[in-house]
Amino acid sequence: MSKMTDMKTPRNRLEFERNFNLLKEQGYQGKMHFMQGTSHVIDSLNKVKMLPNGRIDLLTINESARLQANMMNNFPNMIDASSSEEETE
Repeated sequence: MSKMTDMKTPRNRLEFERNFNLLKEQGYQGKMHFMQGTSHVIDSLNKVKMLPNGRIDLLTINESARLQANMMNNFPNMIDASSSEEETE
């Protein structure tokens, strides 16, 4: 049985933008797939805009996009945690 772990949330803007950049990179690499019926998530991600200075415009991020970026950043940690549990059993 797997243990519940806390989600690592960003502590500052730098970590927050890093999550979005990692999400963007995973999308380019084809490592991100969406279930049918979740078009609202894709729409939310498409609405995220960049500022002229290359930073992310925080005003264009809604809750759905934020949750997706934070979840994808934590996903490798969840895989590592589940594989280490399997090794100890």
